[in-house]
Amino acid sequence: MNEVESFSEVRVESMSNINTDRYIAQLTGSDELWEPLWGLKTKLTETESYLLNSFPVRRLHFIHHSGCSYINTQHVATRLQHTLGVFSLVAYYCPDWYELRIAALLHDIGHSPFSHVLEQIEGIDHHKRTNELLYSPEISDILTKDNFEPSVILDLIEGNTISPLRNKDNKIHLDHLDSWVRSAQITGLLQSPAQLLPKLELEGNYISTDVDTAELLIQFIISEAKFHCSEVNIGPNVILKHLVSKLIDHNVVAVEAISEMTDSRLETLLLSCEQTKEEANRLFYHSQEIKVSRKAENDGSNQYSFVLNKLYLSEPVIKNGVVLVNSLTSYPMLERLSSFLGTYLISWND
Repeated sequence: MNEVESFSEVRVESMSNINTDRYIAQLTGSDELWEPLWGLKTKLTETESYLLNSFPVRRLHFIHHSGCSYINTQHVATRLQHTLGVFSLVAYYCPDWYELRIAALLHDIGHSPFSHVLEQIEGIDHHKRTNELLYSPEISDILTKDNFEPSVILDLIEGNTISPLRNKDNKIHLDHLDSWVRSAQITGLLQSPAQLLPKLELEGNYISTDVDTAELLIQFIISEAKFHCSEVNIGPNVILKHLVSKLIDHNVVAVEAISEMTDSRLETLLLSCEQTKEEANRLFYHSQEIKVSRKAENDGSNQYSFVLNKLYLSEPVIKNGVVLVNSLTSYPMLERLSSFLGTYLISWND
């Protein structure tokens, strides 16, 4: 046997011994889901596996959770990563509430490209789109096959039915918790999110905790609010929305079509369209030149106006009500965040 033949046989033998075990971090093709932020492994039901493979859910992996701020920050998580974080938390705290687990998997499917960024464009509404998708053949067929009613799932998603996933009582719920903790890890406020789990527990349909952890959660909420009001978040997102509006105004794309797109598909249009490509290139590659202020400037530059009218400031629930949340040291800082609401003016620093 010559050297070539010997090498060939060894290579074939080694290839036949490839590890066929399921890779722990894969998203589909397994009956278990590993969630790395929280360190949770969840056994999937057949319905959940089908939903995870559906187009509306898979599409979320190509939507940035924090919108266009990914271009100049380390907020690069996708909507699907956030969704799976929320799902894993729901499955951890409510393992047998299968409608709620499904609602967690589907709660963000209505988001357009870049998450909330395009919501101020008429005709783009992720709540309405979620409703449409829940009753679409692909999703409704999966749900009704196992006797899950889309209307029940929708009420859980919207918070009409109070649950650990969502509520309308301004109390921390698992959807916001995952977002805040995800950001806290990125910014170094929290090293190991898994350490929080033993300190959080169900109290009725709410998530409660001890005084020290409640204080820590308020710090996360404040940090997240400051990020939303920052130049690196507001600037790119406002310019992106302006550019997408141009695409619509010039009939390059219809509003209805945008809802099914991914971030990259919309980016491609922005970078190829004559009316937007110059500014889009500047946005994606020179975002440091964006200027954000609270006052009008008479410097001759074109300014885009943006009104920030909402911050996500739901409050922690302290176990057994032993202490009022408004007595915590950091609570006054939450109240002062309202000063960030109002009009912002965005321009290029020419």
